[in-house]
Amino acid sequence: MQADFPFSLDKLGTPSPGKRGVVLLACGSFSPITNMHLRIFEDARTWFQIRDLGLEVVGGYLSPVTDAYKKKGLASATHRLEMCKRAVENSDWINVDGWEAAQDEFQRTVVVLQYFDRKINENRSEEDRLQVMLLCGSDLLASFNTPGVWADEDLEVILGKYGVACIQREGSDAMKSIVSSDILFRHLNNIHLVPTWIPNDVSSTRIRQMLNRGLSVKYFMPDRVIQYIQENNLYANPPA
Repeated sequence: MQADFPFSLDKLGTPSPGKRGVVLLACGSFSPITNMHLRIFEDARTWFQIRDLGLEVVGGYLSPVTDAYKKKGLASATHRLEMCKRAVENSDWINVDGWEAAQDEFQRTVVVLQYFDRKINENRSEEDRLQVMLLCGSDLLASFNTPGVWADEDLEVILGKYGVACIQREGSDAMKSIVSSDILFRHLNNIHLVPTWIPNDVSSTRIRQMLNRGLSVKYFMPDRVIQYIQENNLYANPPA
């Protein structure tokens, strides 16, 4: 596919004096995007606001995965990009980019981080560089310990250069994942465990099931996304 989403810097802010600016990057299927996907951005930004870490979130991006990912229930990249665009159209700091979705082959997370780092910082001086940081849930952090899923050299770059803002979810033990891994423990100071004050168990899988059954998903997703799904008859039938 050809992406209609030229890289945008319009929603990036400027960090306060003495703070280093952070840009949160969430990669995923977003099939469809839900309020939970948006809420974790707010949780992470709030966490950095109340912590004295010298870091300040000044922007965020959604990067939908390419169709080559071949995941069950995955709508086309064209639809997923449009849903993400509608979901953040009223946000003054979260944006969406279509580079990853437009690729013919699956892109490793480290490659996507490097792409965003390059686009965001290519015209900035060293002292004005913004830190791109992976935003994820504790389930993805736990997968860092699963043999064969992540290359050690990729994790060294993801954790060592970029860092991770990990949203802790009920029933998961992010610190156990960190302590269980030599690589994660070595980069402990670059892994930021963000608490979830109000549990949110909304998932795209459950949303697809509800849509397939003709059930209401209002308030689980932005209204503009629901409208787009209805207009394009998405998720009306169970995946083959």
